[in-house]
Amino acid sequence: MLNVVDCHGHIFPDLRGACGFASADLHLRFQQRAMHLHGNQPVRRLRDHAVVDERHLWSPTDHSEAGRAVDVEFRVGRYGRYEWQARGERYYLQFLPPSMQEMAAPPEFMITQMDYAGVDTVVLQNDHIYGNLAEYFAEAAARHPGRFIGLAQVEEAFAYRDDQMQWLSDQIGRLGTRGLYFTFAGFFRNGYTVYYSDPSYEPFWDLVAELGLPVFWVFISTSPRGGFAEQLRAFRAWHDRHPTIRSVLVHGLPTHIFADDHDVLRFPDYVVDLLETLPVYSEVLYPIMWAGKMNFPFPRAQSHFRQLYDRFGPDRLIWGSDMPNVERYCTYRQTLAYLRDYSDFLSDADRAKIFRETTLSLFKA
Repeated sequence: MLNVVDCHGHIFPDLRGACGFASADLHLRFQQRAMHLHGNQPVRRLRDHAVVDERHLWSPTDHSEAGRAVDVEFRVGRYGRYEWQARGERYYLQFLPPSMQEMAAPPEFMITQMDYAGVDTVVLQNDHIYGNLAEYFAEAAARHPGRFIGLAQVEEAFAYRDDQMQWLSDQIGRLGTRGLYFTFAGFFRNGYTVYYSDPSYEPFWDLVAELGLPVFWVFISTSPRGGFAEQLRAFRAWHDRHPTIRSVLVHGLPTHIFADDHDVLRFPDYVVDLLETLPVYSEVLYPIMWAGKMNFPFPRAQSHFRQLYDRFGPDRLIWGSDMPNVERYCTYRQTLAYLRDYSDFLSDADRAKIFRETTLSLFKA
């Protein structure tokens, strides 16, 4: 039986609270920014559930904290929803599954899901939407040995500061987190005026390299620093200066942007260069992005996965689910089955790498 490691999952306390932030209001600020950027689920008007294009939550031209809409009564709802009002109407975004009666995913909930799906270990990604959760992760790992690998987190916009570097060291040394989650969405705190690739960040990246941490990177499609292609090219240049840092592309390569009219993937040189010459890995995480647009077993995702495998082999691909979020589209077991049960071209050695070994190898110093 294949022992499975999920490279992308979440546990979190009630999202209405501070969740490790200095205050619930600061946490809510990050959640509001996240819902403004979130493009996979539509915004709906509450009275008739009609999809609307307008987001209401942030200025489309001001990416700093000053662009936040303060008159929309943004709040954490129930049953997976975030809610707000604008011009006398109520709106919502179904971010988490509607089956979540409370906006929380405690460790025991996740353990039960893992047992049912046949997953041994989950890498806990530490996004600000859910809180600053290194302490929460440490407690969960202590109660459930071998089931969770926690990632650390910093304030990306201020990561170059001494307090952030000390906090990173503390998360690794005292709390036992074993990697770093780093999202470009966090740069709204400084309006993208200072960026991860600037010289002021070099001491921070030197510390990451010294600690031997893999970095889980979250690119965003809407950024003052350009689209995904521009960001990946800049990331390639950054990696030239830090060739020993192991990097994971959270949510994986957006393969649809490389597909031609016949859905054949044609990877640009900067993508090939990243995955072939540097320690860069791509999550294989299609259902969270595509399962709302197609039925199980997601044939287009299977085709794109096969082309990724044919081009880059099994050594740079790692399976993940984005549980519990993904259950707004399909079950946890289906996020595994669409690949495990429909990829006859994979050898036993390939399966071991994609579904377990490569992810675990990231955390070996």
